Amino acid sequence: MEYVCKVGTPSGEIVERSFAATDEKALRSDLEQQGYYLFSIKRGFGWGEFNLRRRRRVPTQKLLLFAQELAALLKAGLPLLQALEIMLERQSDVAFKASLTAVRDRVRSGASISEAFQVEGDLYPPIFAATLVAGERSGSLEDVLRRLSQYLRLSETLKKKAISASIYPVLLMTVMGGLVTILLVFVIPNFQSFFEGMDVKLPFVTRTLIGISAVLGEHLGLLSLSIAAAVVVSTLWWRRAGSDETVDRLLMRVPYLGPLMRMYAISQLTRTLSTLLSGGLPLVNALSVAASSVGNRAMGAGLLDSTTAIREGKSLTVALDMSGMVDNLTLEMVKVGEQTGALSEMLSSIAEFYDEEMDAKIATILALFEPILLILMAVIVAGMLLAFYLPLFQAVSAIGAR
Repeated sequence: MEYVCKVGTPSGEIVERSFAATDEKALRSDLEQQGYYLFSIKRGFGWGEFNLRRRRRVPTQKLLLFAQELAALLKAGLPLLQALEIMLERQSDVAFKASLTAVRDRVRSGASISEAFQVEGDLYPPIFAATLVAGERSGSLEDVLRRLSQYLRLSETLKKKAISASIYPVLLMTVMGGLVTILLVFVIPNFQSFFEGMDVKLPFVTRTLIGISAVLGEHLGLLSLSIAAAVVVSTLWWRRAGSDETVDRLLMRVPYLGPLMRMYAISQLTRTLSTLLSGGLPLVNALSVAASSVGNRAMGAGLLDSTTAIREGKSLTVALDMSGMVDNLTLEMVKVGEQTGALSEMLSSIAEFYDEEMDAKIATILALFEPILLILMAVIVAGMLLAFYLPLFQAVSAIGAR
């Protein structure tokens, strides 16, 4: 049987590879003997086999509630298996309930809860299984689940802020694009026949708009096919390995957007590291998981390379500096945290600092961007309307002069 696994190698890299084994239990045992850290496992393609286990990841909100409720049940003194049984009874999501049933069965068979969730593969984020491993090693699964709940809550809050901040600008740009399209495709052609009957020389702006409208009208089908082809090609390219990393690397160089993306990625990194280190996970493993959890793939790839430096005995500050992905302020604060022995608390402070910085910068950018976009929208629409009516004014003036 062939399985596709996402594993952490002994050198600190996180890769996806195919392995052959009789079953999942034997594969897990073989990987542990070889020194791999297993993040996810799923059935691969064999001769005539199809990968039917690809499922959507459990929503963050449901995972947050699960972690909170499981921590509360464990605090009340319930055994883990009984707590899972109770969680199953209250679960309404079909996919999540099926996954929890499989997890419950594995725990009942003697597997640890971290191993039971790791088998579920990409259904859960990497930090979830890694946090459970840390809780089992430290003997404080309840405390680790509470830290995980706090992490998920803050991450979800940041995501909602980013979405809400982008809704209004995107809506304005969509409305502006729709208005311009309607004017060019439907309105201007009607005016064109009217202008042809007027004995006036059309202004340059009017002639330009009529020309653009004529081109769009004649080649609308070809233009639509070109746009569809561009979307297909872009989608295929995006699915190639490393394409998302390339795009993220380019976006980080864009003025205003790049610094915001870096802040958000650093906030994700430091918050994840703080959560894992607080749970007792070793620094190398914690950094590997944190790097794979960062949404910015370019920064994640750079951070994964820095785990080699930590294995060689270098400090986290030096490793992060070698990656070239974090700024000097973060390096200084991490250095202070390492020197004072309060690295986890300092990482949490860094995340909070950048959250506040992002809120302030986003508010400033939106305060400038929204009126500029409104003015631009007004100028474009007013210019097009003026191009329509300017020939009429000229015709009226010519008639009055006679």
